[in-house]
Amino acid sequence: MDQRLTDALQRQPGVDDWTVRYRRARGMQIYLVGGVVESTREVARDSYEIEVFNDHLADGEAVRGSATIPLAREDLDRLPSLLDRAIAMATLVHNPPWDLPAPAACPEVLLADDGLLDPAGMRRAADGVAELVRGAVDQEHGSGVRLSAAELFLHRFDDELRSSRGIDVSATGTHALMELALLATGDGEEAEYFRQAQARRLDDLAVEATVRHGAQMARDKVRAVAPATRRGPVVIVDQALDQLFGESVIGSTGALLNQASASSAYAKISRFELGSPIYGGIEVTGDRLTLHANATRPHAVPSYRFDADGVPAQDLLVIADGVLVARPATQRYATYLGLPVTGRPGIAQIAPGSTAAADLLDGDGPLYRIAAFSAANVDALSGNFGMEVRLGYEVGPGGERPITGGSVTGNLFEALAAARMARETRQLASYAGPVAIRFEVLQVSGE
Repeated sequence: MDQRLTDALQRQPGVDDWTVRYRRARGMQIYLVGGVVESTREVARDSYEIEVFNDHLADGEAVRGSATIPLAREDLDRLPSLLDRAIAMATLVHNPPWDLPAPAACPEVLLADDGLLDPAGMRRAADGVAELVRGAVDQEHGSGVRLSAAELFLHRFDDELRSSRGIDVSATGTHALMELALLATGDGEEAEYFRQAQARRLDDLAVEATVRHGAQMARDKVRAVAPATRRGPVVIVDQALDQLFGESVIGSTGALLNQASASSAYAKISRFELGSPIYGGIEVTGDRLTLHANATRPHAVPSYRFDADGVPAQDLLVIADGVLVARPATQRYATYLGLPVTGRPGIAQIAPGSTAAADLLDGDGPLYRIAAFSAANVDALSGNFGMEVRLGYEVGPGGERPITGGSVTGNLFEALAAARMARETRQLASYAGPVAIRFEVLQVSGE
C-alpha cells in the first residue's frame, strides 16, 4: 500500500476516521471459440478504495457522514482535491454515529489455490483447462453436442486494509471463473446449455464433469417440453440451489441472510424476530432449518479473513431448528442495535437432513426436479419468488422427461416449513448444503 495515501488521510482536515482498502490483482484469461483458442491474455490491476468519515452536527444532533471513492494508482498525484471532494460528500450525509472497529486477530482462512499464485502456474492451468474442455467435448461429439464457446478467468488477489483505528491486515486469495456454452442438435432442433461456474480452487470447477453434465443437459433440452401446470412437490438440485439460496440480482446475500441481518432489522424490513420461527406462522412438517453464515468455510467464494471494516471472519449460527438465534451484523448496525459484531455474512450454509437424495423423488404422483432457473429472482423482503425453468425434469411412474419454460412460484420462508433436506451435501458458489431439497407444495405454471 502506498504510504502517501495514509499520510494524506492523517493530515487532511475534516477526516475524523478513515479506512483504505488496497487490492493487487493479477490474472490470466483464455477464450475458446468452437474448440479453438481465440486469445489468451494476462491482466493486472492495482486499485484503492477509500472511505472517509466526517463527524458533524445536523439540527443540533451529533451525526456521522461517510463517502467512498475508488482510486487507481495514477490518482494518487491528485489526492488533496479528491479527498476534499470526498469530505464534501460526507458532510451531506447525516447518519447516527458509530465507531470503526479496533484491531483484532483475524483467523487463517483457506482462500487460495497454490497452483494459481504465480503467472506461470496460471498459464499452465489455463492451457490445461483448454485441453480438458476440448477433450471432454470431443467425447460428446458423437451425440450431437459441440462447443460454442468457453471462457476461463483466473485471478490472484492480494488485499490489504488499514484504518485510522490501527487496523493493518492482509490476505491472499484466488478465484477461477469458467463460462461454458454447448450446443446440442437433434431431430432438426438445436438447444444451448450455458453454465457459469466459479470457485477459489481450479479443481472445484470439475471441468470434465461439468462438460459431461452440460452435454447431457443440452441433449435433454433439445427434447424438453413445457411443464404441465400443477401445484405440488418440487425438488431443487444443482445450479438451482445456488439461485434459490445464494446471491440475488440486487444483493450479495440471499433472502434468508438478508432478512436475518441487523441492517434489515434496523430498517424495520425484517420479517424475522430473534427467538422466533422464520416460517411466517406456517406449521412445520418438514426438516427444521439450520443455517450458518460461514465466512471461514475453506475455499468458499464468499469466505474472507476480514470484512471491509476489518472485522474478523466468523462462522455464525443464524437459524437453529427453524428459529432465528443471531443476526449477521456489520460494525455499523451492530452499534445501532446493540448486537455483537459478526461482520459481513459468509456463505449460506444449510445443515443436511437425514433422507437420501434419491428418496426425495419418491411419491405416488408426478413431481418436478428443477436443475436450473433462467435467473435468480427471490425477493429479499418478502421471500416471494417466480423463476423461469431453464431445465428440469418431470418425474413419475413412467420415468423422467425433461421440461423447460414455465415458472416455479412460491414463498421461500413459508415453503421451508414443509421442506425435506438430503443428507448428501455439496458446495456451490454462494450455497453449501444438501444436494437436493424437496418442497412439498410449490406452484408450477406451464401448459
